[in-house]
Amino acid sequence: MMFEQERKQKLAEKERIAAQAADMIEEGNTLLLDAGTTTFYLAKKLKKFGHLRVITNSLLILNELKDSRNIELTLAGGIFRPETQAFIGPMAEECLDMVRVDLAFLGANGLDLEEGLTTPNLLEAAMKRKMIRIAKQVTVLADHSKIGKVSYGKVVGLTDVDSFILDTGVPEEFVSALNQRGIQVTLA
Repeated sequence: MMFEQERKQKLAEKERIAAQAADMIEEGNTLLLDAGTTTFYLAKKLKKFGHLRVITNSLLILNELKDSRNIELTLAGGIFRPETQAFIGPMAEECLDMVRVDLAFLGANGLDLEEGLTTPNLLEAAMKRKMIRIAKQVTVLADHSKIGKVSYGKVVGLTDVDSFILDTGVPEEFVSALNQRGIQVTLA
């Protein structure tokens, strides 16, 4: 599905998830926003802050925040992938070697208890792994349509991230399984 179509799906859920994620952010934080539809909605909520640093590999997030004087914006550039409006590949990953990040917010195409976090593209999977490695705290933002789905490129196991913000349509068994593994889950 093309990014623009995906962005319009489950709009209310994505807005609630993004609002909950924005509540985690403090003035002066350095954030890493993965390319994705829910992270795009989070980016829209960042303009209310007085000062933030935002690093992203998303062209859409870059365009959304480029005129915000209160946000120091960095693009992790590399190979451009039109399907997701994301920059990926070794150059984009190398950009992340130069920064430290307080909070990373990632999306996913699939969240499965056995297979973990997945995405359809191997270079996007590698970029997400790099993001997870450099961030002090990692939160995955996902709506219920991603639960139980498995894509081609494995990112990490679910226990390799710190927390999840999911919508209330997520099956209770999935939330319980995450909690039993010691993973923080917030429902929005």
